Amino acid sequence: MKSMRLLFIILTTVFTAKTFAAEVKTLTCSTAKSEIHSVVVDFPRSVNPLSPFIGFLSFTATVSVYKYDVKVYENKNVRVTPEVYTTDINLRGDAEGVYLRLYPQMLEGEFSHYTGQLFINDLDKKAYFNFKDIDDQPGLDCR
Repeated sequence: MKSMRLLFIILTTVFTAKTFAAEVKTLTCSTAKSEIHSVVVDFPRSVNPLSPFIGFLSFTATVSVYKYDVKVYENKNVRVTPEVYTTDINLRGDAEGVYLRLYPQMLEGEFSHYTGQLFINDLDKKAYFNFKDIDDQPGLDCR
């Protein structure tokens, strides 16, 4: 009986550690088109890539674009929803002039990082950025 209780505690600890290790709050992304640009996506809460919408159907995020480590664009009102269905783990972010897609990547069954695309055509801020996929290379590589 003690061995079963010990096994239960060990398995619970391992499962909990994997769940918490996968959660992300901020993503820093390199871009495929330009080495001088980087993108930061900041979520208001920790997001589990395997189940990002538990208790929520959407949330907001802040998207910032940097050029040589200087912030050149920021939008704090990007609405993040599932890409297609409510059970979808792919993220879709939309705001006026901002189109963001993030796809979780798995390595040996566990979350490793996000890839995605970002297109900004914000007429109010006169900002244009096109970080879409290039051939087989994702437009964004986020860690």
